[in-house]
Amino acid sequence: MADHDMRQARSDDGTPARRIRVPAGSVGVAFVALVACLVAGAILAGRQRAEAVDAPRPNAGVPVRAFYAGPATSTAKPASQTGQPVAPQLPDVQDAFSSPHSGFTLATSTCALCHRAHTAVGSNVTTTTTQSALCFSCHDGTGANSNVQSAYTDPSVPANSPATSSFYSHLPSVTNEHTSGQEDEFAGALNRHAECGDCHNPHTLDSSKSAKTSSGWTASGALTGSAGVSASPAYAYKNPVSMEAEVCFKCHSASTVLLSYSKESYKKTDKIYEFDPANASYHPVEAPGKNVGPQMATSLAGGTRWRFTTADTVRCVNCHGDPRIANPSADARLGTHTSPYRGMLIANYRDRTLKSSGEAYNANDFALCYLCHGSAPFTDKSGDPRPDSRFSFHGVHTFEIGGGGLASTDIDTAGAGQGKAICAECHYRIHSTSLAPWTANRTYSSGVNFAPNVQPISGQVAPLWSRSGGGGNCTLRCHGKNHSPKNY
Repeated sequence: MADHDMRQARSDDGTPARRIRVPAGSVGVAFVALVACLVAGAILAGRQRAEAVDAPRPNAGVPVRAFYAGPATSTAKPASQTGQPVAPQLPDVQDAFSSPHSGFTLATSTCALCHRAHTAVGSNVTTTTTQSALCFSCHDGTGANSNVQSAYTDPSVPANSPATSSFYSHLPSVTNEHTSGQEDEFAGALNRHAECGDCHNPHTLDSSKSAKTSSGWTASGALTGSAGVSASPAYAYKNPVSMEAEVCFKCHSASTVLLSYSKESYKKTDKIYEFDPANASYHPVEAPGKNVGPQMATSLAGGTRWRFTTADTVRCVNCHGDPRIANPSADARLGTHTSPYRGMLIANYRDRTLKSSGEAYNANDFALCYLCHGSAPFTDKSGDPRPDSRFSFHGVHTFEIGGGGLASTDIDTAGAGQGKAICAECHYRIHSTSLAPWTANRTYSSGVNFAPNVQPISGQVAPLWSRSGGGGNCTLRCHGKNHSPKNY
């Protein structure tokens, strides 16, 4: 061999391997070629390992079940022991401190948990045809700690009813792939839907919790990298969000087209407008509330679950959250996926159906309110002043009154009410008074705004209330009785 040096390579078992022709003296070139072969072999082995996760694939669109544990690991012997390159391996051991939603580097196989370069069936190079199927392939209690899918199969959750504005779930589609949640697809359009990606960015999630601030609660790790709409400047598209409520505002504000309604209690209101700290009264989502007296402080100390103060802000999920989580902390992950209670509430709240004649007080009717506020005033029939309420007749209304009003139990029916009172008759719009059905009530404090069944007395255009010192007075007709005015 005058011009070339032919060398015979053999495998570990002695079988002759493919001949490699190397020009004499070209040791550097040979080395580069050898490295290239080894790298190619490692990539091929890694690809075969990754594709084994969803092989065989007789049915396109069948979800991949990825048990992710963390960075790529290997159980193979080191190259120093075998003389062979070590292929990247999908992890086999669960690691509670790792997540498939981050760590996207060439040293890990994280991307392959959701994507396939050559065998994908979804338009985003995903292993499933729909977004929700991909998420549920892990979030069903087997591949991830959270079992979100079980919330959607819970038999206690009723079906959504748009006709009655009764919603119990953010129901993901089982047929559409959906666009990216990073697109401003809701702005100015009637585009009601809820896919996983509308609230979650799967590439940036982490385990951090929401934190309380004087301007609201920050976005938790479950919302990291998600897009939304800001309250200030109002209705501005924001990507990414910094506050938790900004994700909610994307669909529940005037930045989009809200659903039409046939009754006042069916109306979907602009939450950015309602939570504006410039309003006279609001629940403190964007800023601490304005009712900071000692009675409110005492009331908040008596709640069954939350322990907020008059200086605190609250989260949307403290009212609209998962009721299945036992004894959660205020900063817990309370994903608003489904609930047995209308409005995806975390506890029961009776706000549309009035009490019938003779129907007794039931604390469960107002369980949502009692999560924050003490229930004691509502069982006190004495009418005496109390340290936990400025209004001393709560118990008289919820325990004692019976009405001469119309027999209807529909809170939207003018003059209805023959039974005992419910909270919503005097606190109709619960988020704020700024969009009260009676225009005259929109500047009231203390959350006071009257329901449509409460009527003005003769000569008035609306049921009226005013604060007077430590008490106040009502001028209205309710449950068939005139208050003209009634002082307390």
